[in-house]
Amino acid sequence: MRHLRHCAVAALCMLHSIFAAEPPKIDALFPAGGQRGTTVECKVTGGAGDGTLQVWTKSGQLSLEFSEKKDSAKVAIPADADPRVHWLRFSNEHGATDLRPFVVGLIEEVLETEPNNQLSESEVINLSATTVNGVLEKSEDVDMFAFKLTAGQTLVASVAANSILGSPMDAVLQLLDDHGTVMAQNDDDHGFDPQIAYNATSDGVYHLRLFAFPSAPNSTIKLAAAATYVYRLTITTGPFVDYTMPAAVNADADKSVVVSGWNLQEASAMVQPTPEGVVVLAKEAALAVSVETVSDTSLIETPGALQQLEVPSAMTGVISASREKDVYTLAGKAKQNLTITVAGRSLYSQLDPVVTVTSADGKVIKESDDRNGKDLDSEASFTIPADGEYRVTVTDRFGAGGERYFYLVTTKETLPDFSATLKANQFVLPDEKPLEIPVTIARMNGFAEKIDFKIEGLPDGVECKAVVSEEKGDSQKSVTLKLIRKDDAAAFSGVVHVTGTGQSSRQHAAEAPIQNSVRLTSEVWLTVVAKEPQVASEPSQTTR
Repeated sequence: MRHLRHCAVAALCMLHSIFAAEPPKIDALFPAGGQRGTTVECKVTGGAGDGTLQVWTKSGQLSLEFSEKKDSAKVAIPADADPRVHWLRFSNEHGATDLRPFVVGLIEEVLETEPNNQLSESEVINLSATTVNGVLEKSEDVDMFAFKLTAGQTLVASVAANSILGSPMDAVLQLLDDHGTVMAQNDDDHGFDPQIAYNATSDGVYHLRLFAFPSAPNSTIKLAAAATYVYRLTITTGPFVDYTMPAAVNADADKSVVVSGWNLQEASAMVQPTPEGVVVLAKEAALAVSVETVSDTSLIETPGALQQLEVPSAMTGVISASREKDVYTLAGKAKQNLTITVAGRSLYSQLDPVVTVTSADGKVIKESDDRNGKDLDSEASFTIPADGEYRVTVTDRFGAGGERYFYLVTTKETLPDFSATLKANQFVLPDEKPLEIPVTIARMNGFAEKIDFKIEGLPDGVECKAVVSEEKGDSQKSVTLKLIRKDDAAAFSGVVHVTGTGQSSRQHAAEAPIQNSVRLTSEVWLTVVAKEPQVASEPSQTTR
C-alpha cells in the first residue's frame, strides 16, 4: 500500500510539472536577419519554455530548426522570400511570445567582429554592398568599419535598429577619413536611426563609426550599450533607393514606380505585392523599400502645374527648394466635410509639413501643422462653407526643401467611423476559468451606431458570445469578450481575429501593439491549454 501511495504522489508531481510548464520567452534572434537564399545560424535570446516549440509567420516563407538546447536556430530563407520584415511568433502548448522581427535582405551579410572600437581596429569590409549585423553590447561600446573609396564614388550607409528591430537605442553614425577626421555625421534620419550619403572627393581608406545613446531620455550623458542594442548596418557604393514616386500605390493598378536615391541604374522599379503590403525592387539595389498601399487613385505632382485634388485620392509631391509652396485646387461643395492628411516624417521624409486650405479670395479655411508633439505630420479636417474652388497649399514648417522633402497628400470625405484596439496580441485560455479580452473603442467624426464585436477563428469547444457596443452608455468606449471552454474543448494554438461590425456594415478588425514597435497587428494569438487529467484519489485504508 505504501508503494501505491508513492506511485500516486509521483504521478501527481509529474502531472503538476507538465501542466505548470512555462510558455516561451524568446526575446530576439541574433543576427536579426539574413540574405535570401541562405541559411543563417542565429543565437536565441531568452528561454524556449517547456513543451513543443513552434514558430509562426504570416507568410510561411521562413523555416527554423532549433538546436537541442534551443539556444540557437538555423533560419532557412528561400531565394524567393519577400525582402522585408517578417514577424515571427514562438509558441508552445502553454502560451506564445509577442511578435519578433526578422529581416530578409538582398545583399551579402556579415557579423560584426570585436574588437573594433578604435580606428586601428576597424573591421575591414571588402564588398561593395554589405549588411553588417552587430550589437553595441558592452558599456560605452563603439563599432568601427573600414573600406576603400575612389574619388567620385557615392557611399550610402544606413542603420536599421530602433525603427525596425525595436532596439532601445538612438544611434549616431560618423564617416571618418584614415586620419580620424569626421567627414560626415548623422543622428536621426529615419526615426532614431541614422543614414549617411557621401560623395568621395579623393581615393583612400574611410571608416564608419557607430555608437548610441538610449532612445528613452535619461539623466546619463555617456554612450550607452546593452545586449538589446542590436542593429543592421548596410554599406554600399551601389544602387540605393531612398523613396518612391508615388509614395503610396494602389496594388491593383500600380505595377511600377519612379525611384529616387543614389547610384540608381534605372529610373523605375517593379512593385511586388506581399501578404503585408508591397515592396519595391530596384535593379541591383542594396535594400528593398516597403511602400504603403491605398485603395484610391495614386497620383504624382507635376511641378509648375496647378493640379486638382480629387476626392478621394492620394497625391505625392516634393518641396524641392527652400521656401517652395506646392499649391493644388479643390472643387468643394457647400457643407461637404473633408479631411486632408499630409504625411512626411512618418514616411521618413525630411519634410515637416504644414497644410493650409484657403478660399478663392484667400480666406484661410483651415491650417494644420503637427498632429501632436510626437507626430509631426499634418491633418486638417474642415467643412466647405460654399460651392466653389479652393486652394490647398503644402510647405515645410521651417521653409526648408530639397530632393528628400517628399510628401503624400491624402484627400477624403470625413465619414463617421470607429477603430478598436486590444492591450495585447496574445492570450491564454486556461483550464479552470474563462478568459476576458477587453476591447477599447474609438468613435470618430460622430460615429453613433451599435457595433457588434465577435471573435473569428475560434476552435471547436470554445465559445464567445458576441457583445454590443451601444452608441451611448458604458459600452460606448469599451466592451469585454468572454471566452468559455466546454468540457470537450481540445488544446489549441493559433490565430484568431477580433472584429467589430457597425449597423451600416462598416467593419474593422481590432488591432494590438507589437512590443518595441510602432506597428500594430490584427493577428491575435490564442492558446487553449490542455485540460489537466483527473487523477483518481488513493483508496482509503482500513485497519484490520
